[in-house]
Amino acid sequence: MSNMNDFHRSNKLSGIHWLKNPIEELSIRIRLKPLDAILALPKFEDYINETNTENLNIEQNIEEYLFKWQQKIFSKWEENYYSDFINCSTDREIKYNEMLKNGECKSSKVFTYIHEDFHLPLPADLKKTRSKSVLNLNSCMKHLSIHGNIDNVIGGDLANSVSQAHLLKSEENIFEEQWMAMHVIFDNSDYNEDSSIIIKREVTLLSIYYNLTHNYMTISPDSNNLVLNPYLIENELGVSLSYQYEVDVSFEDEGEEELLTLLTKLHKKWERKHRNLMNFVMPPLGKRKYHLALEILSAVNFDMDNLYIEYTIKIPESIQCKDNTHGRTHVSEALRFDQTETWNYGHIIELNLDMDAGKDPPPIKFFFEVISTDWWCRHRTEGYGYLALTLEPGRYAKQLSCSRPEEKDKLEADNRRFFIGGCHLIKDLEVLAEPQSVDANFIYHTTGTISLRWSVISQSPLPGPEAIPVQPGTSSASALLLGAETALRKYRKARARLAAATKDLDVKYEEMG
Repeated sequence: MSNMNDFHRSNKLSGIHWLKNPIEELSIRIRLKPLDAILALPKFEDYINETNTENLNIEQNIEEYLFKWQQKIFSKWEENYYSDFINCSTDREIKYNEMLKNGECKSSKVFTYIHEDFHLPLPADLKKTRSKSVLNLNSCMKHLSIHGNIDNVIGGDLANSVSQAHLLKSEENIFEEQWMAMHVIFDNSDYNEDSSIIIKREVTLLSIYYNLTHNYMTISPDSNNLVLNPYLIENELGVSLSYQYEVDVSFEDEGEEELLTLLTKLHKKWERKHRNLMNFVMPPLGKRKYHLALEILSAVNFDMDNLYIEYTIKIPESIQCKDNTHGRTHVSEALRFDQTETWNYGHIIELNLDMDAGKDPPPIKFFFEVISTDWWCRHRTEGYGYLALTLEPGRYAKQLSCSRPEEKDKLEADNRRFFIGGCHLIKDLEVLAEPQSVDANFIYHTTGTISLRWSVISQSPLPGPEAIPVQPGTSSASALLLGAETALRKYRKARARLAAATKDLDVKYEEMG
């Protein structure tokens, strides 16, 4: 059985991150793991004095490499090249020679190219006008050396070309925005016994471009998980080099003061949102309130991946609701467990409903549409679901079955779904509530299920006189005391009137304790 990650060889995506912390606090971690092969028997002495985490790394043979922003790590070829002062003519090369001479850096299988190395071109801003680009490009072309050896450009090492170095410098960039770059490279070169290079082969594991103008960075590929979504190390022909790797780009932990400030803001926001619920404001006489909280938990047994759920709520005319009645969840990727693929959401829908008291509330209609997306941005309808939710107080859960409308001609349906994607065969969602009432020119195909749970709370005014409205800022305990005092005053007045009316009658009146 093939692995879930094998369905698409290129599972690497870029990410854009707006920075809150200084870029100097950036921490880069690369973890390498050989692809599954024949296992060797472990040696007891390798495990006896190690912790559980270290034992796991030994067993899985995971190599870990840590880097800071603009930290220079040399490859074996660079170490040999820059160690010889004869090869060093520029300021950068002389600095690298001194770093190696002082023992500040050592070569590594995973090394870095920093901004000063000008390893790859900086990102281009295509929004600039063509005329302006041409002028700047002409000024940049003046820096190209026409006296350099042509072998340095065509057959030699491009990184050593003085002309290319001028062309790739951010200070001479043809656009206004300023960038800094850093690349993490895997050294797959062949060396002889004297550590001299035979064939130079390098694979880029990670590229980070930092925009100094707008303070954001682009990461390619973005952070992943070595277990759930490992990246393959491949050469320029797409051939695997028998390694998987993980990218983790993060900043140093935030200080306690920042976390305390964030928690304080969240608490104030929560208090503002739940102020009415904390005061227990009663609805007016003749009215009844309902609070409905529905959660979309997960989905299972659908055909495609990258699913999101779009929902539409239809409220009866006799019920008033000011909340949003249309929305969607986030896009979820499948998690496989015991041969079952599950898409998790945890999306909550909250509705505050008002209606006249003394009437049975009609059901609320929920329409769900499960939609998948692919890498061509095609959206396919994977299934519809309908739920008639009654406003009976309590807690409930349901596995909602879904079905997908398809053309009666199976060949036409399969071709449309494969090449075009989804199309809305259902124009009116009411068809899902009463499918027998419409003579449709399509059929339903049963697909997966959606896990739902919800709770309903109803609230009615207290019997008797209308309660005094609670002033803003009054606590729930104060509101309860005000209501009790009002009821006690009404009772005393009624008792006094009863005593006055029966004063002249020969009736024994017994006071209530």
